[in-house]
Amino acid sequence: MNKRRVYLLFALLLCFATGAWADNRLTISSAEGEPDGEVTVSLTLENTDAVSSLQVSLPLGDNLTLVEGSGQLGSRCTDHALTVGVKDGVLNVLVYSLGMTAMSGSSGEVATIRLKLGSQPKSTTLAPSKLKLTDPSGNELPCNEENGTVTVKCAKAQYSTMTVDFGRVPIRSTYTQTVTVTNTGNANLEITGLTFSDVNVWSSTTALPVTVAPGRSQTLNVTYAPVERGHTERTLKVVCNSISKLNTITLKADPFAVNELHVQPVSGISDEEVTVSMTMNNMDAISGYQVEFEMPDQLEYVEGSFTLSDRKVDHVSSVSLNGKTLRMLAYSPSDKALVGNDGEIGSFKVKLVGRNGLKWTPTKTVLSATINNKVENVVSAVYGGQITIKSPRINVSNRLDFGSVSVTEPAEKTFVIRNYGNVPLTVNRVVFDNENLSIKETLPLTIAANGNTQITVVYGSVEETAFNATMQIYSNDPDQRLTNVQVTGSRFAPNYFEVATPDVYNDEDLKIQVAINTYDAISGIQFDVIYPNTVYEPYDNNTEVTARAEGMTVTSRQISDNTIRYFCYLLDGNGIAAGEGDIVTIKMKPVNDEVVEGTYNVQVKNIKLGTGDLADKYAGADTQSSFKVIKYLLGDVNNDGLINVADISGVVNFIMGRNTEGLIFKAADINGDGVIRVDDLSGEVNLVLGRTNN
Repeated sequence: MNKRRVYLLFALLLCFATGAWADNRLTISSAEGEPDGEVTVSLTLENTDAVSSLQVSLPLGDNLTLVEGSGQLGSRCTDHALTVGVKDGVLNVLVYSLGMTAMSGSSGEVATIRLKLGSQPKSTTLAPSKLKLTDPSGNELPCNEENGTVTVKCAKAQYSTMTVDFGRVPIRSTYTQTVTVTNTGNANLEITGLTFSDVNVWSSTTALPVTVAPGRSQTLNVTYAPVERGHTERTLKVVCNSISKLNTITLKADPFAVNELHVQPVSGISDEEVTVSMTMNNMDAISGYQVEFEMPDQLEYVEGSFTLSDRKVDHVSSVSLNGKTLRMLAYSPSDKALVGNDGEIGSFKVKLVGRNGLKWTPTKTVLSATINNKVENVVSAVYGGQITIKSPRINVSNRLDFGSVSVTEPAEKTFVIRNYGNVPLTVNRVVFDNENLSIKETLPLTIAANGNTQITVVYGSVEETAFNATMQIYSNDPDQRLTNVQVTGSRFAPNYFEVATPDVYNDEDLKIQVAINTYDAISGIQFDVIYPNTVYEPYDNNTEVTARAEGMTVTSRQISDNTIRYFCYLLDGNGIAAGEGDIVTIKMKPVNDEVVEGTYNVQVKNIKLGTGDLADKYAGADTQSSFKVIKYLLGDVNNDGLINVADISGVVNFIMGRNTEGLIFKAADINGDGVIRVDDLSGEVNLVLGRTNN
């Protein structure tokens, strides 16, 4: 036996055990109608049990009302009564039999009622509640129910605005705005007409008729073409089938005649005069005007510069400048209108000051016209003009430092002047508060916009002194007519001290050669020599004066392990003449027989060069010299570690005075007599051949 048969058998057994199934259903019918109309709603019962009475409640909501006395029993109820009533918005229906008689049949209409519809497009659900059925014995029976719906079908227009305000608009032009209408109803909205209260200036190009489905929208355009000034308020009526009666839209506007004053833009260079033009475009016949400006710091009115344009007839003008207020007045003694309706009405000159432009707008404007025999100010708009001021802009460093310049050299220094402006910069004068300072260039100088140039500042004196002065640059920069630059520097005598230490062989004495290069005659010299004391030590009386310093006395004092202080002086009063060259040689001997190869330094500090007036005129700084200690092998002339024929060529080079760069003299001086001759060549040959030199 399959599962389906098992389930069917189980269901049959259940029915037999509990009795036959009851299937009782109350159905509320649906209906729809137009606003404020009436509809009939029926109550239909399908039942398997005998039913003698029925009770049910139906909510009516706010859009349905009971038509009094409209309740009717259906054909199934032959011995029954019907009671219908409304309480708190709920329709209560009672069908009953005093004799507990069952309704005839098992299906059909039990009762009908009529409902009056409201004015809003709305659906109301008739949902049964408190449903109760009884059988002839008074027993309550089970029952199901099915809702009904009552719908009010209509269109309803809702507008995006009820007032269309065009605001302030010039006459003799056409303007369009739109209104959006939305159908918030549940039936098609039919728009069949647009009715304007003034068809002369108001119209619409929307094509009619228009059908707007429920929930959809449609744009209606409204066109306005004013021809006269003055506030206006009219209406637009939308002819349609909307249930709402609010279909009239208010139309507003403030049309005016266009009478505009324009200050024309102008551009010029700072310090120059420019002409400012005032123009007017007008719809009315303008007979006169009054214009007032507040004069900014950047502008200066040029007296007597105001002139009327050729639009005048017999017009006269008057101009006054009271404090910062510039007032210009033009009128016709015979009330004649200015000619035409567009163009210049007057002009005047201003001098441009500074570099900052501005938007210049009149603070007061009156355009006079006779309207309806009354003189009125009919100005509709005033537009300022941009005043562009072009100017140079100087840019320089605030310092010019010559540094220290030798009295033997020209004291000159270049100085850059830049123009960051948009017109040429003119440098008219350059003045110094020190008579020894001047410039080489011829003035005036012109520097292009965004350009630069150099001037050469010269200090003419050769006096040994420091100087500090002010350079004053005069230019046409409107914000910086005078620019100050601090000029500093000094002149000095080029008195220098030099030290040289030639390279030495490892068994030779070190020679420290002292020289001076001076502008002045030097009477006294002091300096400290710091030497490599681990490998060299001074001789007693280790100095040798050159011919240049003849008569100079040299003394010394050991002031530390590696430092000797030297004092050099001449007592004849003349000193060492100006010039250059060695003055003394200081000799030092190796501490041991041979000095280790390498590079060594000799430093000289605390240098003083004294003149006859005991002034220290040294212009340099501490100095030093490096030297190499060279180890050599007798006969190895080219220092390659070998004694061969190449060394013989080296000796020949020494004898012949040819190129000896890289060759070692000591290695070529075979006999050690301090000169290289043919006997040294013989000695070199012996060394190469392995023979003994006797």
